[in-house]
Amino acid sequence: MFTLSQTSRAWFIDRARQAREERLVQKERERAAVVIQAHVRSFLCRSRLQRDIRREIDDFFKADDPESTKRSALCIFKIARKLLFLFRIKEDNERFEKLCRSILSSMDAENEPKVWYVSLACSKDLTLLWIKQIKSILWYCCDFLKQLKPEILQDSRLITLYLTMLVTFTDTSTWKILRGKGESLRPAMNHICANIMGHLNQHGFYSVLQVCDSCPPVCDFSTLQHLHLDFYICVQHTWCPPQKHCS
Repeated sequence: MFTLSQTSRAWFIDRARQAREERLVQKERERAAVVIQAHVRSFLCRSRLQRDIRREIDDFFKADDPESTKRSALCIFKIARKLLFLFRIKEDNERFEKLCRSILSSMDAENEPKVWYVSLACSKDLTLLWIKQIKSILWYCCDFLKQLKPEILQDSRLITLYLTMLVTFTDTSTWKILRGKGESLRPAMNHICANIMGHLNQHGFYSVLQVCDSCPPVCDFSTLQHLHLDFYICVQHTWCPPQKHCS
């Protein structure tokens, strides 16, 4: 009788242990299922958000939009923030090209301060955000320069575009906002340019220019006339063979 009681107790304890282990396994499965569902939902949500943002960016940069050259600097700034939020070089290279062209187009507008992209640097609320954004854009320009091949015509055009971006926003001499009464802003703007150049230098700006070891079919150094002298010399030595001289 005593032995039977011990056996029943052992069986009861064993069954209780098995039930406890099964509950723990079930809880672990439920927890794992929740984690998997969370990851899947997060992925689907991010994918949907990125798809919607890219669609919005594409709509913004429609080539047949007659008002594309008259968009305000603030509109360009906002769409640039969205592009940089999800930017991938391989997937968004055309969007980035259109962004750069839009920015440069805004800088060429005549007597329209609200259109000039650089005008946002004068806004107390947006100055720091604008500086951060232009730093990111210019460094992406450098990233593209690493990948482009000057001997390919289409690539040479993109190289000109991205170099023009670097030229435009590393020197204030072409900024129309500084003409006339805006001349008083030049010291502050020069300081911003120095800040941008310092950021690019820290990330290897000059080494980027050495990736091109041959001259492109069209090598127009007139676009570089406003760069700092050392930048100009670096580009000149990089893009021209030693036996040639670029005036």
